Amino acid sequence: MSGLLDVFMMKERVNDGSNPILIVLEKASMMLSLFIIGTIGYGLKLPGWGIGVLVGASLGPVVYIHYYILYIRPLKKRGNIDGK
Repeated sequence: MSGLLDVFMMKERVNDGSNPILIVLEKASMMLSLFIIGTIGYGLKLPGWGIGVLVGASLGPVVYIHYYILYIRPLKKRGNIDGK
């Protein structure tokens, strides 16, 4: 299981001193995804706590998918980490 330090090391290996604007856009993309999930819950006429549970339950998968696409997959393609 990767720790927080491993995630930061992966970011440094992939980005090589990336632009801070790209980091802000990454976080904005995560927030937009969670907003869309919340609006889907609102469209289904869920109660407030139901929308909160839906967004809270999807927080982990949304963050993992973004990190996988942006950081883990490029390193696997380069061969810098093993395919465990």
